[in-house]
Amino acid sequence: MAPPGAPPIIILPGFGNARKDYTEPFGDKSSALVTHLEARGFSVYVPPLERGDWFKVARGLLTLKFWSSTLTTDPGYTWYLDRVAATVELARLETGSSQVDLIGHSAGGWLARAYLADPKYMSMDPGSVRALLTSDAVSGGGGGGSVPNPRVRSLVTLGSPQRPPLKEKGRDMTGGAQGWLDTSFPGAFFAPQGVRYTTVAGRTVRGHRDFPRQREGTRVPQEYAYDSYFQVCGDGEGIEGDCVVPLNSALLDGANQILLDGVYHSMSKIGTFEESSSVVWYGSDDVIDHWLHVLLPPAPSPPPEEHTVAESSTVKASSKLLDASIPVPTASTTAAAMALSSYDVTE
Repeated sequence: MAPPGAPPIIILPGFGNARKDYTEPFGDKSSALVTHLEARGFSVYVPPLERGDWFKVARGLLTLKFWSSTLTTDPGYTWYLDRVAATVELARLETGSSQVDLIGHSAGGWLARAYLADPKYMSMDPGSVRALLTSDAVSGGGGGGSVPNPRVRSLVTLGSPQRPPLKEKGRDMTGGAQGWLDTSFPGAFFAPQGVRYTTVAGRTVRGHRDFPRQREGTRVPQEYAYDSYFQVCGDGEGIEGDCVVPLNSALLDGANQILLDGVYHSMSKIGTFEESSSVVWYGSDDVIDHWLHVLLPPAPSPPPEEHTVAESSTVKASSKLLDASIPVPTASTTAAAMALSSYDVTE
């Protein structure tokens, strides 16, 4: 449960997602990520996004910088970051908290990193909140400072593509925005200044495709995963991930890293937004606690035991390794074993 005075949580939606996907997915409020977090005592906010808002990203297509892959988040994502900034201010005003915790799902993770670094949002007055909540700004922002936004205590990313593919393997589909961010603010960039980073990744489907294709009909999960992983990182064959984002793209150097077996990328059926996937994802009620603990105070330490120096070092190292890979509940772990065995690449 949330401790007294816990900062409010801001959920940053993924690409193509709307606010309702986190507050009332498919008309079912009881299965929403917001509902699960509120049941644990947190105050939760989601920027006011509609699915059609994402067409504004196409503004970047009209610039030469897009085609030379030298864009920042401006102009394609200015509208998104403005709404995040306004939601942060709204949460602070309503709760009285000086800081917030950001949870970025999918593209919301790397965009959260952009918000954290952008000096445009370092100081705002209350009067700007209403304007930014409905922002349709064409430009502004897209820069980076040497200090993090003081409003942010911690950042948790859920299945987020943190970087574009290597140049020799593929194109930065953001027109350079992701590459700019990862070059300017690599890894857990602001961790030395107190920001707590956690990257969460699902290890569920191994990508595979036959060329030429040996079957007809819709893509099976390992084919969908192959195509998605290839677009994200430039590789798909034999790559593991959450069916949309591969492991090697979802983790940030220097962050607390959590791997969840059997957890899928989204609440939606692959390739859609309007149909439930009916599988466990990062926001499922029985999965949340396996990453939410990073926002809670540490449990009281047991009384110290006597160890030799060598034994103490071993205990510390083991604890760190165990914390880096936390299993999900039994049902989900079973699903993972079935998924990976079903999607293994056959030689």
